[in-house]
Amino acid sequence: MDFITASEAYGYEIIAEAEEKELAAKYEEGVEYGREEGIVIGMERGREEVRSEGIEIDDLNARREMAKALKNNGVSLDLIANVSGLSEEEIQNL
Repeated sequence: MDFITASEAYGYEIIAEAEEKELAAKYEEGVEYGREEGIVIGMERGREEVRSEGIEIDDLNARREMAKALKNNGVSLDLIANVSGLSEEEIQNL
């Protein structure tokens, strides 16, 4: 049976503590990296959503402008509604 001295045991304890601290630091780095990645992904998704909504709003505005011009030129409301996808009520309010 091999026995270790008190100083050897202390050395092993110091090594174990150092390894534990290193693992804890790596864990914290991983958590921080994950947090940053999550923020980046969230921002990208938000931008995509804003772009998509912006396109939808621009499209709706363009359809309204077209409908208003057609209405002002005497085109029937049912034809404008059919072409623009807007309701006759919405076209009347333009």
